[in-house]
Amino acid sequence: MSRRVGRCAGCGRDGQIGGRRPDGAQVCGSCYRAYKPKHRCDACGELRFPAVKAGGRSGSDKTLCSICYRTARPKRLCDGCGQLRIINSGRADHGEPALCVTCYPRIQAKVTCSDCGELAPPVVVPGGRTDTTRILCSRCYARPHRPCGVCGRSRRVALKATDINPDICPTCYQAPEVSCAICGRRDRGRHTGIGGAPACFSCMLADRIDALLTGPDGAIAGTLVPLREAILATNNAQAALSNLGRSRAHDVLAEIAAGRAPLAHATLDQHGSSRSIDHLRGLLVAAHALPARDEHLVRLEAFARTIADSVDPDDRTIIALYARSHVLRRLRRHLNGSALQPGAAYRARAELASSIRFLAHLRRRGRTLATCRQIDLDAWLANPRHANSTRSFWSWAIKTRNLPPLEIPVTINTEPSQFTPDDHRWAQARRLLTEDTLPTADRVAGLLVLLFAQQVSRIARLTRSHIHHRSDRVTELSLGATNVVLPGPLADLISQLPTPRSDGTARYLHDGTWLFPGRRPGHPLHPTSLSRRLTELGIDPRPDRNSALLDYARQLPPPVIGRLLGLAPGTVDRWATISGGRWARYRPT
Repeated sequence: MSRRVGRCAGCGRDGQIGGRRPDGAQVCGSCYRAYKPKHRCDACGELRFPAVKAGGRSGSDKTLCSICYRTARPKRLCDGCGQLRIINSGRADHGEPALCVTCYPRIQAKVTCSDCGELAPPVVVPGGRTDTTRILCSRCYARPHRPCGVCGRSRRVALKATDINPDICPTCYQAPEVSCAICGRRDRGRHTGIGGAPACFSCMLADRIDALLTGPDGAIAGTLVPLREAILATNNAQAALSNLGRSRAHDVLAEIAAGRAPLAHATLDQHGSSRSIDHLRGLLVAAHALPARDEHLVRLEAFARTIADSVDPDDRTIIALYARSHVLRRLRRHLNGSALQPGAAYRARAELASSIRFLAHLRRRGRTLATCRQIDLDAWLANPRHANSTRSFWSWAIKTRNLPPLEIPVTINTEPSQFTPDDHRWAQARRLLTEDTLPTADRVAGLLVLLFAQQVSRIARLTRSHIHHRSDRVTELSLGATNVVLPGPLADLISQLPTPRSDGTARYLHDGTWLFPGRRPGHPLHPTSLSRRLTELGIDPRPDRNSALLDYARQLPPPVIGRLLGLAPGTVDRWATISGGRWARYRPT
């Protein structure tokens, strides 16, 4: 029997009707509980909502509450597991198996799934309320995900759209509209939000933040006021409230506000490195409550200390010396005041980890670093993945006389092997230029890979200062020493960057410098995240960039390519050799 569906006269939501009020208006199940009559339970004697009534359609001769009804439900041996349990369906006297609630979904009638072809209990069947023409099992059925008409996030649909209402996600579906007793607006919230009175989520968030950030003197510290304003600027107060309840950063922020811990990077470092702590650190730095610091370098230093303490005591000294005097010192010298890039930090970690594995390799062979022989190096190089990340350690060890003067094999650079066909690359570029439904930032990043052979790591760090608008309505982009003139459609797209972010806290604190801002305010999008987004669009950055570079090398001299695209001379010379071009006699004007 299908339930009635309509608009609730209490909360105004569209959904299943639970009953009628005394005035005859239909209300949902949540609102009906306020008018649903209670009855005296014949078993426990308490005045509660009845699960079954005497003389009702259940055939019971007693009125029982839900607790007593579950206790009094008859149990019998399950034909599936053989245990004495409450039976969910099937009756033995009708020839059907008696199955408990655990065995029923596992042993019930199975059909052939239209997708995987396996025999499994069906989740959706043709003609059902999902409007599907296929029979799908639980593994193949994917619940629809569409943008929520309330919060705007792409999430699972809890209430389908009607002629007058949009799709609603599960979180927003559970939030009724109330007349807020604080601000007077009618908005989504809780009937008992603040002090038992109705309150919208925005006022509940403000009340929660004020209670969290108020110090012992009854006021919020001036350094934390920008953070409060940024949190309250969110466009989804309900999600912000939910995050405050389960975030580890909530307790840290409470300790800082109460004066039990100082407002410093060291306080956050004591609580480890998690997403919530890192996000709180980014918010505090963007709000100028904490000084900015090079997070990748700090994490690399912590990694070096941790990995040195975890190795064999005989190797601890040499690893700590290598990390301090070579790896970190080399990075600091090359940084020259700039921030450490993620790729350089990952390579440094790989060098440290590879050196530890090499020392363990020597120990298994009964050797030490001082007694290492050429055959030990050759055995280690049997695995090509070990070669590039260990050569730096060998060179340093020989220079510092910790390793005998052995012969280190020269690195053999392999030629690029992954290329995208030109017709496919140009088709992808046309799609990004014309398909308006794709995100603008992803379209621009993909076009910079396809047309200008840019690395994803360089694209992610582009700022507004790289864009130049000339007086003749021509837009140029600084990739190298010479600006590149952008085509009209690409110029229109890149002029729209950075696009407004949906997360209000980070959006409030972003300064608009980066063309591709990340989740952390004041920081660009991580190259890995940008690469993942391009892959979802069908763009493979490495083969597409290789094809674009090969096309440039066939048409232009290496010095011109270097000045336009910002490539090193060795890189463009290598690509000129790969393309078979002969530019030895070229003289730049």
